[in-house]
Amino acid sequence: MSNNSSLLPPNASRLERNVAQLSVAVTNLPVAIVDLHRVTACPAQFLPWLAWARRVEYWDADWSDSQKRQVIADARLFNQRRGTRSSISSLLDQMLPTINYQLIAWHELSPKGVPFSFVVQVDPAQQISIEQAQRIHTAVDATKSARDLYSVAARILLGGDSQSRVFTAGATRESHRVSISTSA
Repeated sequence: MSNNSSLLPPNASRLERNVAQLSVAVTNLPVAIVDLHRVTACPAQFLPWLAWARRVEYWDADWSDSQKRQVIADARLFNQRRGTRSSISSLLDQMLPTINYQLIAWHELSPKGVPFSFVVQVDPAQQISIEQAQRIHTAVDATKSARDLYSVAARILLGGDSQSRVFTAGATRESHRVSISTSA
């Protein structure tokens, strides 16, 4: 970039000249910067950065483009409700649509639990994988308020079979103690 095409004065610093060169490079991008901030117009490869800018806490790279765009579009409303029971439920519904669960607050437990705690109870008839349990923990951590404590009550399906043999052995010893005294 020559000084003739720049609006910088002749005594501009090296930093100012570098910034001017970068701004020219930005104008030559194949995507309009305005489109990078629009959910519907943003190219798919830039969606993770748009999600980061909109404070999307849980992101799955395996989602389809339409799911990713929907999550980004819903981020404002989600962040307004963050920390509430409905925000935790909506995130769990989105992440694990086939899992039946129940959120039980501390005052609903019998006997009452520790204040500001809750349990995510997965239907006992369902088994979940370790990956699904990790997703539940990630979703709840991203959504709950900082003061809340929680636990997940679920039957976790562990992959793989295990076989073992147990041997039991025992021994006994019987003895009698005889004392002989020689006192008169």
